[in-house]
Amino acid sequence: MLRPLRLRVTLALSAAVIAMAAATAVAATGSCNYDIASINDGVEQIGISVECLGVEGISGFRSEADTKYWHTDAAKYSKGKAEFILDLGLMAREIDDFHGAMPYGQGVLVAPDMLLPLPQTNAEVEFHIRFNEADHGLDVLTALESASDGSYTISSRQIDEAGPVLIGTHIQAETVSGDPELRLVVPDTGLEATKAQLTAWVSATAQSNRRFWSQSPAPGGMIVLVPSSGRTGIPFGRVMSEGGAVVTILVGDGADGKALYDDWVLVHELLHLGSPIMRDTGTWLNEGIATFYEPVLRARAGWKSEDEVWREWISQMPRGMRAMTEIGLSNAGRGGIYWGGAIFVLMAEIEALKASNGAIGFSDCLREALKDGGNTAQRWPTEKLIELSDRMIGGDQLSKLLAAHVQQGSPIDLSTLWKRLGVAMAEDGSIVYDNAAELAWIRPLIIWGGRERPSPISSDGFYLPG
Repeated sequence: MLRPLRLRVTLALSAAVIAMAAATAVAATGSCNYDIASINDGVEQIGISVECLGVEGISGFRSEADTKYWHTDAAKYSKGKAEFILDLGLMAREIDDFHGAMPYGQGVLVAPDMLLPLPQTNAEVEFHIRFNEADHGLDVLTALESASDGSYTISSRQIDEAGPVLIGTHIQAETVSGDPELRLVVPDTGLEATKAQLTAWVSATAQSNRRFWSQSPAPGGMIVLVPSSGRTGIPFGRVMSEGGAVVTILVGDGADGKALYDDWVLVHELLHLGSPIMRDTGTWLNEGIATFYEPVLRARAGWKSEDEVWREWISQMPRGMRAMTEIGLSNAGRGGIYWGGAIFVLMAEIEALKASNGAIGFSDCLREALKDGGNTAQRWPTEKLIELSDRMIGGDQLSKLLAAHVQQGSPIDLSTLWKRLGVAMAEDGSIVYDNAAELAWIRPLIIWGGRERPSPISSDGFYLPG
């Protein structure tokens, strides 16, 4: 699902008021302080006062939201100081999209760059946001970093990729028992699955994810379940991680207990929490990590068989072959990003395990990167992760793999690779193993991580696959 186009609009304060020099590139970093309060009961209208200090070249304010939702008194604007009224409830109802703004229970789920009037300047600015929660019983849930005075902080370079904020009344988050470092927001109505079922499902999935990373991958993160009327299963999910990770998951109103555990979306999105954002060569490695290890985590949780994991890889990885062999991963389209990335991760696992005689897999390298702070709130160049991995296994195997496939394709033969691993899919879809194959010893290390097969993760009796 693509993020809908949002026009960046200027919150005009009148020509006389904003008759300042156009913003020019400046190196200085200033700050803007925001005070947000409800004007009436709930969030139909909110008042926003902003004062920018030490920010050079401000030519006015802008927002990603249409100006029809904004009202301001030009007479109260002076040198980066202004007051606004936002018709937040109307905006949420008309946009009704969780990428921008939408109603949520007795409140609104809204992206920060649609909530805040942002200064028009080329300077990097630090935003300090204070919600006056006492006014009209306002509740605010966010993963943004909080200060001792109760305000939240984010920078202008992070604002476009920041996770959404929940503002309203009677909106509460609960601790995820499977990973107490995460919080969960579950809607009270609108879904076939009960709140208890949804909570158990998220907890079990978070436990599986935490077990894979050997720690909580994103302390302070938040998971928000969003009802998706007329759909079944889990139609879509995403992670927005700048300033604090927020995982937003659409849940179909027909999803029942079994459908939740049979789905892959939440597992995929939670996996993203444990690796740094790598965009210098494209999104393929982030997506490849989540795509490859998603069935592995479900197998380790007891929700998917080993046969099903290999069947998925054998049937789906050909979709990434053009990226790997012809055009390069950095030039891949959607299918190539996910499955080309997954082929790379499979080959990285094999190379790491071979070089270390089974002691270190690529997943171990990812866990080491996480220990070094490389979670989804950080941006790393791709080479940083690959070089860390090579140092762990002692060599340059993964750097060579990267050089061979990232900018241009290099020949590989998946059929030969499956044969060396001793795994094949018969015409009827059944999986056949050859334990005498050259790399057969690697198969259980990839699936089970070199440990005893873990016991299935309980889902509190709502659904536990056999």
